[in-house]
Amino acid sequence: MKRLLLAIFTLSSIANAQEPTSSSTTTAPTTEIQAPVSAPTTTPIEEEDEDDESREAAVSTSTANGNVEKAYPKFEFTSYGYIVFGQRETFKTVQNLTPITRREMDLAEIAFEGEYILSDSSKIEFEIEIEHGGVGTVVEFDPFEEFGEFEQEIEKGGEVVLPELYYKKTWKKTNTALKVGKFPLFIALGSVQTKPHMYASILASDLEARMIPLNWTETGVQVEQKFSDFTARLGVVSGLNSEFFRTYNWIGGGYQRHFETTNADDLATLASIEWGSVAKGKGFALSYYAGNTTGNRYKVDKLKEDAEVTLWTLMGGYKFGGFGFSGEVIEGTLENSNLVSAANATLGGLAKPKAFAPLGHKARLESLQIYYDFASIRLTPFLKWEHVNTFEEVEGNINKNPRYDVTRNSGGLMWFFDQGAFLKAQYATEVTELEGLPETYQANIAFGFDIDSFK
Repeated sequence: MKRLLLAIFTLSSIANAQEPTSSSTTTAPTTEIQAPVSAPTTTPIEEEDEDDESREAAVSTSTANGNVEKAYPKFEFTSYGYIVFGQRETFKTVQNLTPITRREMDLAEIAFEGEYILSDSSKIEFEIEIEHGGVGTVVEFDPFEEFGEFEQEIEKGGEVVLPELYYKKTWKKTNTALKVGKFPLFIALGSVQTKPHMYASILASDLEARMIPLNWTETGVQVEQKFSDFTARLGVVSGLNSEFFRTYNWIGGGYQRHFETTNADDLATLASIEWGSVAKGKGFALSYYAGNTTGNRYKVDKLKEDAEVTLWTLMGGYKFGGFGFSGEVIEGTLENSNLVSAANATLGGLAKPKAFAPLGHKARLESLQIYYDFASIRLTPFLKWEHVNTFEEVEGNINKNPRYDVTRNSGGLMWFFDQGAFLKAQYATEVTELEGLPETYQANIAFGFDIDSFK
């Protein structure tokens, strides 16, 4: 908390020092109006003409000032959404090795992104997501419980989400920007490439959700500084809660959206250096995340030792003519993972992890996607390879679980058949290192729209 307050104080001081005063922006029009009136020698006709000119200038300036006054605040918004139809192979329970086939339809997501533009250097951005077409409690079937189990989940933050709400101030003179609020973390492709037209597959990453929070956003403060084609970022954000770390998604469940408020006893540091633009598919970035997670636990007596999460990410992509590629490598470490597993195993109620308490000490994710963009017909076929292993290294009495060493290969296409409307098709096969567990497949078709693709 001290780091956050110190950062806010420092940034506020910088902002006040660099921000031009409002009077400087209104001086110029006034000077232009007074110039003809002060001419030294005039004839009556000329004086009359000058009076007319002065009145016209005054009217013009008044109109201009009126336009300036009406120019801000402005509101702009964009939107995207899609529906997915799919067929996949899965297993009845975690002990079963014979796959079954299921079909699904899902109104996966519709998102509204808005900007209140306060001035030419500041704005407030927000995003509202409606997922799976509804809101409230849901009943889910969890096939990975010992015998399969129906569960009722409170989808607070899961069905209607406000993932982003932040104020952004830009100082053009020094190419500096400040974000305060809840914003996407610059840590993975899934939280950087946030709109469907930015990637050819149905999701930016199919396996990120097995290791880290999907579409990860946090509350905090971040400074961005541009140097030519490079952008450096440094931020302090809310941390994770290790009580919700689970075997099947490693630290992904620690994203604190289960409760109305976020525990902020432990904060996290975020830093990155980017060349070009990863979001636009022409750039590379190295990112770093570090934060303790013990202080944010609700059951404070079950774990006293530190449980810091450290992530390093190298991500990016480039395009040569129609050919392009994108990918990422994420390396993660969970300190005292065996102690976190032991503390979580004794939790009760809705937080009880049951068989999913064991956690790996180190985890790793790699992905590579290649594609060719037929720009004239807006068709983009692709091939994609992904691998994730959340038990790359273990501590104490935790055993490696090969079921969570997963390789996924997929191929498909993205086609914008109308101005902002797209169709995506993807076929994927998935195999784990667990002996005897057969390879499974998944086929999906997504229909959707992305207004941001007009830009």
